[in-house]
Amino acid sequence: MELRIRFININPGYNEEIVEKSPTLYQYVKFVDIVRKYQQEMPFPEAVEKAIDECIKKGILAEFLRKNRAEVLRVSIFEYDEEEHMRQEREESRQEGIEQVNDLYDKLFELGRSEDVKRAVKDAKYREKLLGEFHID
Repeated sequence: MELRIRFININPGYNEEIVEKSPTLYQYVKFVDIVRKYQQEMPFPEAVEKAIDECIKKGILAEFLRKNRAEVLRVSIFEYDEEEHMRQEREESRQEGIEQVNDLYDKLFELGRSEDVKRAVKDAKYREKLLGEFHID
């Protein structure tokens, strides 16, 4: 089984033809952009509050934001912690790298190539070459 995920950048200036096909997606992009604008001037929770107020006044996701204001605030502020998210992403990437290198060293030892292990430990370019050689990615 293989799962492929395609991410599409919907930030302003990217993939506008896709964003413009969906009024809701277009308005969501506007909301996020307004939050980011205010975030440059004030703490994130206040930025979200102010963006919600502005969007309601401008008719951007107005009905949704009126009905779900508390939930939007909770999800935006309390459930999504960008710094924690980035830390988790880095940790997952680090773990993946460790597993790849361990797989490489296991294969090299199985083949009696201990000199290659010694060199790969100290030489990142050589290690990358070996990872490619064994199709470990």
